[in-house]
Amino acid sequence: MAITNLPALRARMGDRWYYVATLTFDEGIRIIRPINEIQERKEFKTWLQRVIREERKEEIATYLLNQPQRFFNAVVTGLYGGEPEWVPVELGESITAGDVELGDRESTAYGIVKLSGGEQIFAIDGQHRIAGIREAVRQNAELGSEELTVIFVGHQMTDEGRERTRRLFTTLNKFAKPVSKAELIALNDDDAFAVVTRNLIDNYQGLGSGFVPFTPTANIPGDDPTAITTVIGLYDVVRTVTASGSAERKQLESGPINQKTVGEVSKLATDFWDALKRNVEAIGLTMASELEAAVAGQYRTANGGNLLFRTVGLQSFARATRVLLDRGVAVEVAVRRLSRAPLDLARPPWRGVLWNPSTHTMILKYSKLAENLLLHMVGEQLNPARYPLARNYRTVLGEPHARLPRAV
Repeated sequence: MAITNLPALRARMGDRWYYVATLTFDEGIRIIRPINEIQERKEFKTWLQRVIREERKEEIATYLLNQPQRFFNAVVTGLYGGEPEWVPVELGESITAGDVELGDRESTAYGIVKLSGGEQIFAIDGQHRIAGIREAVRQNAELGSEELTVIFVGHQMTDEGRERTRRLFTTLNKFAKPVSKAELIALNDDDAFAVVTRNLIDNYQGLGSGFVPFTPTANIPGDDPTAITTVIGLYDVVRTVTASGSAERKQLESGPINQKTVGEVSKLATDFWDALKRNVEAIGLTMASELEAAVAGQYRTANGGNLLFRTVGLQSFARATRVLLDRGVAVEVAVRRLSRAPLDLARPPWRGVLWNPSTHTMILKYSKLAENLLLHMVGEQLNPARYPLARNYRTVLGEPHARLPRAV
């Protein structure tokens, strides 16, 4: 690596000095190396390197290649071989700054980070971003001139130095909590499902924030008598019903989106809820009611209630609907057929599959079985066709001679 002089800011937190600079993508992928290429000792990569997940690298590359409004937070790097050399550039009186007085901190925070060419630089936080940048530049060389922010910290080749770098790595990953799923749904403008979910909550009668609360999980709070589902629950239904297969879902999640795509997803999601209101009396009555009436609570009781008023039940119904859509059935017809299946959680086949009568709680792990029970009960082929429905049903119930429910 040739000698590189980078304009930078110097700052301190705790007992660490660090340096904030920018690199072009080309410079970044040239000088920031994977840890397993750094030669210190054999164990070095085992205590600091995260396994690079190929799917994450591809997601980042796709984002860079397709999103004009792309942006990253800073990559934190360690310099194997010692502290960066800092060359301060002291500021004095400025024609443009006029009579602004600069203290010691303001006048000495600016300077040059001087890299001699002998350092080996690795990402302490941001290795997937660097891997994604490398792949994006490989596919589109014009991205090489774009810039990212890099924070440099020193890494000493001593036991104490290794301990300091390990502590920095764990601190960054311990305290930098990822954005929750609910927050992403509220904020993400690249995910078509998130955009449509927000539009439904804002504009669709019966799915306003009173009926669809913003909660940290998909579960409906036990003391909420008005909720039909939650923000995450609604998002998962939109995602399930409106896309066919994992490839299409991934593309719609990662973007970039356009109005045509959002319109298509919104139309299908709206058609699904319209069909539910027309074909399931409990849904229709609830969505037409005032919040003060707390109608939803009547269908979510200590004895179970209606399958569609529980997150896992609604999701299983949505999955069965998507199976029929993939077979060419119109959404209205699909919902009408499935709504004929028994939806009382306290009765077979849901008792022991989705509802635990002993604890009066939902069972969350058998949604695939629930999906196929719905298909079976309306006389539809299972998904997949050879799904062992009877065997799985009996195993879950612990009853080797249990009979499958009849088709309606």
